Amino acid sequence: MLWLGAGIPVIGAVLTALALQSLGLSGESEPGPASSGAGAPSGSPSAAPFAVTARQESEAGCTALPRRVSSPRDRAELVAGGDAQAVIRRHRGARAGELTVGLTIEGGSRSLTITSIDIEPTSPRAAAPLAGTLLCEPNAGGEPKIQLFADMDTPEPVFRTGKNSTTRYFKGKVITLEPGEQVNLSVTFLAERGSRTFGLSVRYVRNGKDGTLPVPAPRGGRYAVTGYAARYGAVYAGSPGGVYRQVEDPRPCAWQPEAQGC
Repeated sequence: MLWLGAGIPVIGAVLTALALQSLGLSGESEPGPASSGAGAPSGSPSAAPFAVTARQESEAGCTALPRRVSSPRDRAELVAGGDAQAVIRRHRGARAGELTVGLTIEGGSRSLTITSIDIEPTSPRAAAPLAGTLLCEPNAGGEPKIQLFADMDTPEPVFRTGKNSTTRYFKGKVITLEPGEQVNLSVTFLAERGSRTFGLSVRYVRNGKDGTLPVPAPRGGRYAVTGYAARYGAVYAGSPGGVYRQVEDPRPCAWQPEAQGC
């Protein structure tokens, strides 16, 4: 009886430890990542070793939607200066011609080396350009610190050093991130012939171990870019104030003069 009585606390401790482990509360030295939207490294329960956030560099430019805007609600949002971005999100629009995203990478507690930023298309090849509705505003923007470019018309796009360059950026370069250091990049995704949705992830090495950290899209949206179509179901020209007006010409001539028929 004495042996059984002494074993009860031991069994209880074991069961408690197993329950805590199943809940992720087993006392790991590095807790799981917070719900900040920065993602978590693959293959490891530890906290993210650095933070990465994405933002669209400029709200100006053109966005294409797969269908013509026809509902009173959507049209009211556009012509009355409402939430045009809500219309774009509802219709799963994509930036036309190019999508420029700013990435801010901030180091954690230990230094590491970023060896690559991978582009992960959701389909092996580009689809036809979106041709439902085109929403356009004047272009504007600033000069980034590090510029990367990717041709999304290719089956396996990678980041290159320039719009017309064939040199892969991460073939001979890496980004070293010291504790607390902040690095800003501008990445531009180009499309002329088709449309593409994709994901982004950062590959890194820390303490001799490889890891991968996904990059959430800006403001809970998605990464998507499309080439210009020759004609659209409707074309709207807007102003920086967010008010749009429908134009008669269904071609994107004012923004893409080399498009077919312009």
